Amino acid sequence: MRAEIALRAPRAYSEVQERAAPARRAEQRESTMSAEYTIRHPRLHEAERLAEVHIASWKEAYEGILPDQFWNDDAYQRRLDSWRQMLADPAHRARTRVTEVHGTVVGMAQIGPPREDDVDVEHELYMIYLLADHQGNGASSAMLEELLHHKSASLWVLKTNARALAFYRKHGFTPDGAEKDLGEDAGAEALAGIVEIRMVREPQ
Repeated sequence: MRAEIALRAPRAYSEVQERAAPARRAEQRESTMSAEYTIRHPRLHEAERLAEVHIASWKEAYEGILPDQFWNDDAYQRRLDSWRQMLADPAHRARTRVTEVHGTVVGMAQIGPPREDDVDVEHELYMIYLLADHQGNGASSAMLEELLHHKSASLWVLKTNARALAFYRKHGFTPDGAEKDLGEDAGAEALAGIVEIRMVREPQ
């Protein structure tokens, strides 16, 4: 499952006057556990694994849709640098969850402030990824709801991704009419014609 291709950087929490102290307190909450998986905060040393899962899940979902530049060596290094930066920030860690199975991270999700001013919600779902071998066991739903806590939210998703659309509808999201062509939004000709739509939900 996904929220968006994350071509845009997450909005800094300083823009909404978020402080690190509440984030550190949130990070100390207990993990969510089931017989099949554990949902928890990411750890400082896990940047390499998170970058690996990020790229692998992109390839599983979008090979044949997105150009190969999204999962080549340069893409991995960009994701690694990004995860190292995010994990060094307590506020980013507090609003990120990972899925762990048998001691190995297999998925991640992250929220933050909405990046558009024309949507009235508390959070935006920046990303939610889970390796294909571990989908269908409830982990994606668990990550989503632990982060959102039934609050209002928005997200962007490929218009043609029927499985993701069904997943988000299950969690109360509906299209609000906004859409964008990734070729225009990211300034990348290779992405022209790939369209994302925005979905929003009211407090649950």
